[in-house]
Amino acid sequence: MPIDRGIIDQQLQALRESSHWWEQREMRDLPAVMHADETMLAISRGKIGRPRFLRRPWLIVVTDRRLLCLRSAVGSGWRQLEVPAEQITRVALRVGAFRGRVIVVAGAQTYRLLVRRPDAYKVMSAISSLGKPSNEAVFGFAPTRVVRRVMDHMLALPAVALNPLEPKPESPRRNEQPKNDERVQALEDEIEQLRQQVQFLEDLLRQRQPALTSSEHRQEE
Repeated sequence: MPIDRGIIDQQLQALRESSHWWEQREMRDLPAVMHADETMLAISRGKIGRPRFLRRPWLIVVTDRRLLCLRSAVGSGWRQLEVPAEQITRVALRVGAFRGRVIVVAGAQTYRLLVRRPDAYKVMSAISSLGKPSNEAVFGFAPTRVVRRVMDHMLALPAVALNPLEPKPESPRRNEQPKNDERVQALEDEIEQLRQQVQFLEDLLRQRQPALTSSEHRQEE
């Protein structure tokens, strides 16, 4: 059963979100997508970091049941992508100078939500509250999980440093601002390189796993 628009408006007010959301085309279709007893936990607008989804922005809504991504088009209804809460096994956050990337692992699928930096914290917190996603729920064997735990900790450092909930230091002087921007950009480049290295190590370990398993079987025989 669809949800009433008035209930959605009340939920937006409870989240302290502005009424400007109703200017988004997807909000016209949202009441038909959400269930009557479904509660909105966070809302944002951004892109989905997958090749065929990356071109246009989506309305991203986290409810108490699922992650819901909606994109409307003139005269052709809407396109819907949803991830049930019980399928989410891992959530991570990567934060840049202007945007945040919320990484959601559900089964064999990985979704990267590219949103504004302030929204990234809200979306991350809302998805984490759906259940108990664990960083341990990584596909592969023990060495892969060890590498992932270490890199998750390292890559999470920029998110902690840029967390808007933390006390902010005094504003830098004008002549220091360009240097700070360069440092932020350099840090983001290093993070991307680390992510690529982790992916390479995971692929290498997965390739070696069948050989190791066969060797263990021969030794047992």
